[in-house]
Amino acid sequence: MMISKFWKALDELTDGGSSHWGWQQRLDEEWKAMAPFLPATGKMAASLPCPHPGGEDCPRQVIIHGDGTASAICGDSPKACQSLEVTRDALRTHALDRRSFAEALVKAMELQPPIRNLAPSFIQRLGTRERAAGLGVPVFLCIPGATPKAAHQDLDEILETPTPVVLLCPTVASLPSTVAEPLRRHGVTIMPLDANLFARGPGKFALTPQGDTIMQDLLGQLGDMAAQAKGPQRAWDLPPRTTWEDMTIRFTAAAWINVAVGGVTRAFEPDAFGLRNTKTQETAFKEAWKFFLELGAQNGRHALRCANSKDTQLLQKNKQALSRALKKAFGLEGDPIKVVKGEYVTRFVLSADDLRQGRQGQSSTKLR
Repeated sequence: MMISKFWKALDELTDGGSSHWGWQQRLDEEWKAMAPFLPATGKMAASLPCPHPGGEDCPRQVIIHGDGTASAICGDSPKACQSLEVTRDALRTHALDRRSFAEALVKAMELQPPIRNLAPSFIQRLGTRERAAGLGVPVFLCIPGATPKAAHQDLDEILETPTPVVLLCPTVASLPSTVAEPLRRHGVTIMPLDANLFARGPGKFALTPQGDTIMQDLLGQLGDMAAQAKGPQRAWDLPPRTTWEDMTIRFTAAAWINVAVGGVTRAFEPDAFGLRNTKTQETAFKEAWKFFLELGAQNGRHALRCANSKDTQLLQKNKQALSRALKKAFGLEGDPIKVVKGEYVTRFVLSADDLRQGRQGQSSTKLR
């Protein structure tokens, strides 16, 4: 079902909090679907809202009687609205659980990676809608409430994030102009949730066709930008959630590797990583590729230091160059070569058995 009252309530309430009675009055038929995001806080409301427009002494003040019953009394004279007899359960306050709400958005929009930190902040990063591993559209969330107060630094992270980037907010009216204008100038796509999300059950969301179209268009832009980028292109757009640990690389020749991920294998030459030294000879490799071969010969391990400091510095330089080349080629996060107990160790499975044993694919190319 499409929902609208819930989003409007998030705009009107400070900290997304109200009494059980107040939430039911605001949400009506939407209450059941949104209730999982609105747990009780353990506090009791001291007042209940009046019908609009209220009088000068609104809202209605809650009075707890000696027998345990409660009333919400209008303070205007003459009274501007009717007094209410309410239960104590109706007075229990409920507030937006930002973590469970954000987790539902992450699932609905198929974002990666999972939420790491949802400490209260004006704008929160939810994750990334990935086109391929390491290539996606970052998605942020902002719920300003009734009295939005944004410091300049609150916008730093989203304004420093390369576009395309998406900011979710309850409605088109949620963001004050002091926030919306800098975001639009930066190229941020502002997606009001009331028009782009629907409830598919209690505590569950899904993108509307319009919302899905917006995300697909942005992912398409991302692909066009990657294709137009200068320098070496990605060697392989791996599936979302792929990690270095999912990869196996095998040298079949000095100038050939087979890369396997998820049951699919592709072959690559040094050119795919920008590691062939074309300025000298066609068969010459850059030092980082030679280091790659040495790693393969030792099943993905290499001593961290050499006999002298000069060679150690060169080794470190080659390791850094290889890590950069692999990250650029496959788009995966993190360093593919870690340091473990005095050794460089690849996070992926690496071997050069074909070269050592002289089996199929052995190269007669001399490394230069």
